[in-house]
Amino acid sequence: MPLATEQLIQHGQSVWLDYIRRGLLRSGEVDRMVADGWITGMTSNPTIFDKAISESGDYEEALQSIIRMGEADPYDAFVALASEDIQLAADALRPVYESTAAVDGYVSLEVPPGIEHDREATVAEALRLFRLVDRPNVMIKVPGTPAGVEALTELIAAGVNVNVTLLFSVAVYERVAEAYIAGLERRLDAGERLDSIAGVASFFVSRVDTAVDGLLPEDSPLRGQIAVANARHAYARFQDIFSGERWDRLAQAGARPQRPLWASTGTKNPAYSDTLYVETLIFPDTVNTLPQATLDAVLDHLVVEPAGPETLEEAGRLLGEAEAAGVDLTAVTDRLLVDGLASFEDSYKALMAKLDRRLSTAPGRQAAASRALGDLAGAVEERLAALRHDEVVRRLWMRDHTVWKPDPAEISDRLGFLTAPEQSLEDAPDLTAFAREVAADGFTDVVLMGMGGSSLTGAVLHAALGTAPGALNLHTPDTTDPEELLALEASLELDRTLFIAASKSGTTIETSAQLAYFWEKAPDGARFAAITDEGTPLDALARERRFRRVFHGDPEIGGRYSALSVFGMAPAALIGADVGQLAMRAQEMLDACRRTVPSENPGALLGAVLGEAALAGRDKLTLVLPEEVRELGTWIEQIVAESLGKEGRGIVPVAGEPLAGPDAYGADRIFVALGDHDGLDALAAAGHPVVRLPYCDPAQLPAEFIRWEIATAVAGHVLGVHPFDQPNVQEAKDATARVLADPSPPPPTPSLADVVATLSPGDYLALLAYLPRTPEHAAKLQDLRLRLRDRHGVATTVGFGPRYLHSTGQLHKGGPPTGVLVQIVRDEPADAPVPGKPYTFGQLKAAQAQGDLEALLARGRRVARVTLEELASEVGS
Repeated sequence: MPLATEQLIQHGQSVWLDYIRRGLLRSGEVDRMVADGWITGMTSNPTIFDKAISESGDYEEALQSIIRMGEADPYDAFVALASEDIQLAADALRPVYESTAAVDGYVSLEVPPGIEHDREATVAEALRLFRLVDRPNVMIKVPGTPAGVEALTELIAAGVNVNVTLLFSVAVYERVAEAYIAGLERRLDAGERLDSIAGVASFFVSRVDTAVDGLLPEDSPLRGQIAVANARHAYARFQDIFSGERWDRLAQAGARPQRPLWASTGTKNPAYSDTLYVETLIFPDTVNTLPQATLDAVLDHLVVEPAGPETLEEAGRLLGEAEAAGVDLTAVTDRLLVDGLASFEDSYKALMAKLDRRLSTAPGRQAAASRALGDLAGAVEERLAALRHDEVVRRLWMRDHTVWKPDPAEISDRLGFLTAPEQSLEDAPDLTAFAREVAADGFTDVVLMGMGGSSLTGAVLHAALGTAPGALNLHTPDTTDPEELLALEASLELDRTLFIAASKSGTTIETSAQLAYFWEKAPDGARFAAITDEGTPLDALARERRFRRVFHGDPEIGGRYSALSVFGMAPAALIGADVGQLAMRAQEMLDACRRTVPSENPGALLGAVLGEAALAGRDKLTLVLPEEVRELGTWIEQIVAESLGKEGRGIVPVAGEPLAGPDAYGADRIFVALGDHDGLDALAAAGHPVVRLPYCDPAQLPAEFIRWEIATAVAGHVLGVHPFDQPNVQEAKDATARVLADPSPPPPTPSLADVVATLSPGDYLALLAYLPRTPEHAAKLQDLRLRLRDRHGVATTVGFGPRYLHSTGQLHKGGPPTGVLVQIVRDEPADAPVPGKPYTFGQLKAAQAQGDLEALLARGRRVARVTLEELASEVGS
């Protein structure tokens, strides 16, 4: 039996797809739908384009091309994007257009909202768009306002195919049909051809039922019938108007009727058939444009039965009954037109705002950063001049280790992050295919077992982007806390969970312990994957156990610089993020960071500011981030603290600390904000250095990873430290191993009160919590940190152990001795064994806490060890 769509076409009704998107066109899917007889045309509108451009990475490459060409107007950028889509769609539909002798095979592009009441502007823009797209099978959509109806006559006379949209009223439809015929008559009188002109009148259906049903009693038999009756009445008028002597004259000259197009045919009321507005409106010389879900339903179960003449008579009766029931259909349709125009205008304005942000915040399109540096301004300008004189940017890109140290060790072989986006763009199809394969096999969750740079990127992206429909929910248990791990296990369906062990070295103790634990629970290699460098112990184990997949990292990318490598992009693919778009956004920033003039280089400029601020004593980098990307702070905290906190120098990142008034801060602060925020102007006015980085949307995160990687490298040059090693991290690891091998009581520490009493201007206070990372603990610690900040006037940080050991742990031991470190511990209420080891997770976590404590005391750091209750009592909470 022929497809339902083929049957509709046989009965004289064209089937168009009410959707458009670059990926659908580029993938060949539209070509297949056309070839298989599913569709014979397409429509678009501002809402469709807003969703397509905003909710996918399909347009990233084209957007960046537009940016490079210098385009600054968001509407012009939109037209460039949309016209290419329309051209691609028109080309895909060209076989239909030719095989039907130009009767079918059209795609529509709408004039912009805002000119719907301006006839001249509508005509001018419709002509421009028609010529710009330059395809014979394109229609320009014009709204059915009085000005739009007047414009229709002129456009038809000028040879433009027109789709008149947002028609709800039969009376308005009649005026539209009259205007179309008038345009043809003008064209004929001018001696122009008529057989090249096509038009449709888009009559909206389901929205009428939504509005009318709300005016009728719940038990009214008219509910769900008036929209179809209204459309059928319009069709009856179509038959009348496009017949008779006047029309015959035009038809003999080659004119085609302006076909009614049924729009808004997706069923809104779930109580109605999902094909209601298809099965009831099957008439010759009509079009039905279907959203994808309705097209799927049509192909699945529509029974095609053409509507007979009697249905047109019934339509009049139903409309009369509705009027008798108190329904003023004219008022309803007038309101629907106003609402429809407003809805499209809202979508259009939203899209223009997004494009404007994207164009204005693109790296290189404006100042690399807005900055009010106060007393730092002079030093920063001198530093920028020195960076330019010494060709630091050029040397960085040449991988010249002498930018940092005479010895190339862990420098020359750690600059692979400079090419990571390019590699990820190449890897994107493979990563996406892997993610789809996993989802198709029934997996719903993924547990990323990694620490620091091996898991932070995935966690940050997931927090900002969420999980796409059909993709996997990401869990990142970067801990050895048994309560956290047991809670995670209880929340999962293990047979639908993919476990990924991620460790660059392949020997990370936390990752190894988690892998052992979950392997014992689900010993099936098909449910495991690994991300590690080639030849590591984890690589060997994964192959021995026949893991589903082993992804190899780049040996020339250090862990904390691996965001744009497979360590970050494989988890991104699994949550359904567009890896290609992420890589392109990163590459765009990377290209801007090639600029050899440091003041024009987003990364070099930020690095110069941060470095000079630290040299001037303003080493408390206070991050101010949009709520939607707040987790970016944990990633910045790691790369800055672990890269620069050494040799007695460093920068202390302060993440997650809400802004207060200027008086709450000392002279050791510098504020770096992504986007604009309340309170920044007051801080700048008070003399605090404030840097504002342009912000567009969460898809900007990869660009920020690159900006901060370059900035950290340049700040390392300014401070004279090696930004790619972590010389003091091993101290805590060695101490942990000693405690596990030969347990002993933890060393005593001074009282909390005595340690806190040593705080002085320029110090910072770090809360190091060996507690489950729960919302309750996070909220309690946040409250305590703010109380301590306000009481002592110092910067405060919060870290959960052992997570912070892979982040700020290096700074605590190798950075300046300005930290007062408060370790927060407790007895474990629950525990779990580490398979194959003589210790439990609780014992491992306790050993890590004790090992770090011993390493800190050995370096003479000011440390107190307390319980959360003791800390709260001391603070007075």
